[in-house]
Amino acid sequence: MKPRSFILVSAALIGAPVRVPAASPVLIWNDEFNQAAGTQPDPSKWGYDLGVGNPPGWGNNELETYTSSPNNVLVVSDPDATDGKALAIRAQAANGSYTSARIKTQATFTFTYGRMEARARVPAGVGCWPAFWALGSDNPTVGWPNCGEVDVMEWVGQTPSHIKGSLHAVGYSGGQSLNADCVLPNNASYSAAYHVFAVDWYPDQFVFSMDGAVYEVQPRSGIPAGSQWPFDLPFFIILNFAVGGNWPGPPNTSTVFPQDFRIDYVRVYSLPATPPANLVWAPSPPANAVAFSPAASQVSVAWQAPMSTFGAALTGYTLQRANDAAFTQSVTTWNLGTSTSYLDGTVQPGATYYYRVSAVSADGTSDPSGAVQAAALTSSGTSKLSNISTRGSVGTGANVLIGGFVVSGASPETVLIRASGPALAASPFNVPGTLSDPLLQLYSGSSVIASNQGWGGSAPVASAAAEVGAFTWSDPSSNDSALLMTLPPGSYTASISGASGDTGVSLLEVYDVQ
Repeated sequence: MKPRSFILVSAALIGAPVRVPAASPVLIWNDEFNQAAGTQPDPSKWGYDLGVGNPPGWGNNELETYTSSPNNVLVVSDPDATDGKALAIRAQAANGSYTSARIKTQATFTFTYGRMEARARVPAGVGCWPAFWALGSDNPTVGWPNCGEVDVMEWVGQTPSHIKGSLHAVGYSGGQSLNADCVLPNNASYSAAYHVFAVDWYPDQFVFSMDGAVYEVQPRSGIPAGSQWPFDLPFFIILNFAVGGNWPGPPNTSTVFPQDFRIDYVRVYSLPATPPANLVWAPSPPANAVAFSPAASQVSVAWQAPMSTFGAALTGYTLQRANDAAFTQSVTTWNLGTSTSYLDGTVQPGATYYYRVSAVSADGTSDPSGAVQAAALTSSGTSKLSNISTRGSVGTGANVLIGGFVVSGASPETVLIRASGPALAASPFNVPGTLSDPLLQLYSGSSVIASNQGWGGSAPVASAAAEVGAFTWSDPSSNDSALLMTLPPGSYTASISGASGDTGVSLLEVYDVQ
């Protein structure tokens, strides 16, 4: 977002990648912008640049004044966002002047190397200039371009099918930046839909991608002779929506205000030291897998979509079943579509099985989810479980809540086990001092056979809770934990502890679902 007059270098998306398994990058910071509509960015994560800049126009002859007003930056409901909420940076026009917003993590979060990713939808109209970028944290002392600048995505309204990724430093800044364009086919506009914009930052190169396809690589070895590489120090993130300026020019009569730059989320990941061979990432593993037997000779398996596909569209799932937790015995594999559930009707009554699922995109196959266990019901079960519940102060060490139960008889039984913490703090209970992050573990003897930390709004869990008359968990994003399983006859122990070492009140419940 510093002064520039770009030399256009268009680059095609680098070809179809080979589908290979790959470990996922590790999330280290994020903002999903999923708080209540009408609220402003989380002040523990974001600060503001205000005013008209010094010199005025932010060095680019821009026309906007940046504010921290909810008229210019707020969370909005948006059905096209992954969780139904997005941040809107809103440019307003009044009496020939413009207001907008520019938010940053300068005082709250910096990082060196990693993946910076945002899912966003740009505004529409000549004169609009949204950007997702980063500056070196030493900017206040060394200035620009000495501090370095990484433009993950810039877009201007007069070229709606183009976005640009750029590097700026001493020897290649402004109009001489290292950059390339990513151009949508058939003159499609980036304003029409959300896209995932990302850069993978390594010590020796930057890899720019759009929707999981690489369009630009900038290696350290390729910078001009005598120039600098300031990209070994911490950087902070900036989101802004400029109006006018040297590059986009002023709005014209066809540009209608207000206009929104909408950001679904911003995420930062740590990366393995070596990039994948095809420079793109397979999805993260599916979450919150559940397996239970709803009827004789059937096992129902359900899971939730991976947190991230790293830009590439999800194309399906691979589900595996085995007779052992290590998946070495009698392994069966199904290649499924994008449905997040499967009914296995090929199981033997009374037998115990293990299931795991992987997510698939054009960029690869994820690591599998954790294995989940289920025993298939028999047609004439005589097993019985008495429902139990117990409440106590829970933490770590000796402060662990334990409940034992027995599935008696000769056939498997489906049970729902819940560890409530945040749900107790909500209305109508309003219990003070609840455990914020209950970790639920199920033991058979001394072995942990299942665990959960955060139920994730699982539909099978919610349905089972309604069936047995358990009180409703209303927040799908809470850290309340649950297991829904079909267990063979035997003795079991469920325990609750504080996942992060804290202590608080928690409730353990075990229900017979059959």
